[in-house]
Amino acid sequence: MTLLDRFRTQSRDKHSDPAVRLAFVDELPIDDRTTIAAIAREDEDARVRRAAVAKLMAPGPLAAIAREDHDEGVRQQAAAMLRDIALEVFEDISEAESLEAVDAITDPRAIAQVAKTATREIVAERALSRIDDPHMLGSVARHAVVESVRTRALESLRGRGDGPELLAIAMNSDFKDSAVAAVDTIADRQQLDQIIARGKNKSAVKRARAFVREAEEHAAREAAEAAAEATAAMIAATPAMIEPEVDTASPPHGSQTAFAGR
Repeated sequence: MTLLDRFRTQSRDKHSDPAVRLAFVDELPIDDRTTIAAIAREDEDARVRRAAVAKLMAPGPLAAIAREDHDEGVRQQAAAMLRDIALEVFEDISEAESLEAVDAITDPRAIAQVAKTATREIVAERALSRIDDPHMLGSVARHAVVESVRTRALESLRGRGDGPELLAIAMNSDFKDSAVAAVDTIADRQQLDQIIARGKNKSAVKRARAFVREAEEHAAREAAEAAAEATAAMIAATPAMIEPEVDTASPPHGSQTAFAGR
């Protein structure tokens, strides 16, 4: 066998030229996960591994590559694939695979992105369960597509008593439910005025105005009641006017004069 024959019969996935191996990866069917995973893990060229990772629809191998590959670009590609599988960007991704991808993601920002943009409720809630940072919880409460996820994120912040994040939700939430619920946690008049002046959500602004109006009416009623009580107390403390006594023992002056003259 000549050298040329040996070159021609060499397996393309083991070819010495990375360009040939890249072309081989490009032609692989997407459902050949075993071959794609092997190349993604084992090829000596980072470009080839990255190309294989971009076609790999297996959360388990992707998680290992995202942790262990010595090339940053390959690790980033694996992390991006995990995020996209969690978000079901690709066709025929099962719920189990999506959840597995969520559990494998290590980047907190990617987890928050899944919690905000996933349309499958169980997936978004799984991502939310892995978030502890208050700023990220606030972002989820403001922007998450799934209502139950927005509600759970807001309740978590309410339980922590995180006033600044609750105010930010009231002022900036894209959704009426979370914005109004956040307003309901706020009693400070200055913060309510801030929502009224600069809030982006009309429903939240309306709710804040109602609270301020109710507080003003309550204060006016209390002031009127206090004034009435003060007036009543002042009247009760004032002594009654005493009428002068009439001397019935002595006859009128005119009568005495007439009697004396008789």
